[in-house]
Amino acid sequence: MPVKSISDDAIAELQKITWTGNIREFRNVIERLIILCDQNITADDVLKFAAPLK
Repeated sequence: MPVKSISDDAIAELQKITWTGNIREFRNVIERLIILCDQNITADDVLKFAAPLK
């Protein structure tokens, strides 16, 4: 799998999420982003694939 990068905006969006689970929850979200996103992971990707449903 090619190396991916993550934008500063994406990191900011990840920091906004209330992580109620343990580190496995965060790890699963990161793996999902790596699998589903293009070369650069953006804030829109985080909102689409990582943010909990409201």
